[in-house]
Amino acid sequence: MTTLVWLQREFRLDYLPALNEALNSGDDIILAYFHDPEKTIGAANSVWLAHALENLAADVTNRKGKLWVVSGNFADTFPKLLKNESIQQVYYTFQVGEPFASMQQQALDVCKALHVRLKPFFSEFWLKPTDFSNQQNRPYLVFTPFYNGLLKQQEHIQPLARLAKETLEQTAVKTCPNHPRTLPEDLHRLRQLPWAQKLMDSRQVGETPTWQILSEFITEKLQDYPSDRDFPAYDATSNLSTALHFGHIPTRQLYFELQALIQSDAKVAPAAQSWLRQLAWREFARHLLFWFPQTQTEPFQDKYQQMLWRDDTSNDSQNLIEKWQRGLTGIPMIDAGMRELWATGIMHNRVRMLVASFLTKNLNVHWLIGQHWFEDTLLDADPANNIMGWQWVAGCGVDAAPYYRLFNPVVQSEKFDADGDYLKHWLPELSALSKKAIHQPWKYESECVEKGIFLGKTYPHPIVNLDESRKAHMERVQMMKKTAQPDND
Repeated sequence: MTTLVWLQREFRLDYLPALNEALNSGDDIILAYFHDPEKTIGAANSVWLAHALENLAADVTNRKGKLWVVSGNFADTFPKLLKNESIQQVYYTFQVGEPFASMQQQALDVCKALHVRLKPFFSEFWLKPTDFSNQQNRPYLVFTPFYNGLLKQQEHIQPLARLAKETLEQTAVKTCPNHPRTLPEDLHRLRQLPWAQKLMDSRQVGETPTWQILSEFITEKLQDYPSDRDFPAYDATSNLSTALHFGHIPTRQLYFELQALIQSDAKVAPAAQSWLRQLAWREFARHLLFWFPQTQTEPFQDKYQQMLWRDDTSNDSQNLIEKWQRGLTGIPMIDAGMRELWATGIMHNRVRMLVASFLTKNLNVHWLIGQHWFEDTLLDADPANNIMGWQWVAGCGVDAAPYYRLFNPVVQSEKFDADGDYLKHWLPELSALSKKAIHQPWKYESECVEKGIFLGKTYPHPIVNLDESRKAHMERVQMMKKTAQPDND
């Protein structure tokens, strides 16, 4: 019997139940990744994908195995491989969101037609969504009850096993025909581009370096994580978001690592609990997208279908959106965040909330515009996290920020970057300004001129008045609420 182990976003060998079960069966195995250029998340994400594929292929080879990388339209390549290689069963790790959901549905249809057994594994979840619900047997819609529910069912969270065998010789029985390259041609070209090479400067990709990064974070930074994590100028977070998205390490295994730390080290236990709670947000996002897949393109709250968003096709709107994308809004904290994103493919989580709030509430641009930009530019563009984050800020998701809550980027900047270190790093043209002026230079024009900074030339004027745009947002929300209310006549 030949079993296909189909990889999607699980670029690791340890703690992978789909692979372990196939190895333990003693069957011949085809370990394969299907690369469909039309089913990728975004450009930055694809750059990391190229490196992750190459790294995984090397790891498999080092264990005397073979990784098949099959390029082409998934609707064609998947059934073709099943037929040509006489596959009798397919094991895969279930993923939420697009492009995974449509590929999994296609795989299900093909396997039914060919009478091939298809078995999903839910190892990217702490608990399988269908086995975890509230007291009304419904999905949790608010994070705190969700998290408390997880803690009450900790005994049901099962640890994952390391690789079942020392070698992967079972995966080397057959040779992948017609696909001699480890790296598909489009990914090979992409990773050679100058911007892609710059994006990956000093990045460590793969399973082994990810565990090392985790170890260093726990040893050197975890204890200060609760107090420092909200300050974008600090190197205070784990820097594991992209590795988690690509499955170099499963969050379920992180759960057990942190639980062991909590029980063994009283000094660091509070910090470990703080990080565990933040990791649970990822679990919450996955559960939400599992139950509500329509939220990838639609607001969870139907009333937001009535929201009067800016016409994003007009020249004025396109100009505003482009200035937001390029970090030229004239609002320093917004511009610093967007320039960090463009330069590195990463953005501090608090700053993500600020730029999202500014786009959707101050500029009145539909949240999907921002969601799509993040999909294309973030290395860690995870469908579940991205969707939940944008809908939360826009006010249209589950457990969302209240519609009347707008993050004031100046207040946030003064609070979380008081000395302006983050701003100075990403906005060097403003680095000469004082701690007060750098957060809102338009209020300190005389100091700007004195320091050789000319608003409109050296640095842009604000593209929107924060107070006036807040008022306009509140008025739009009131109109939406009236429109969404049923007629009582």
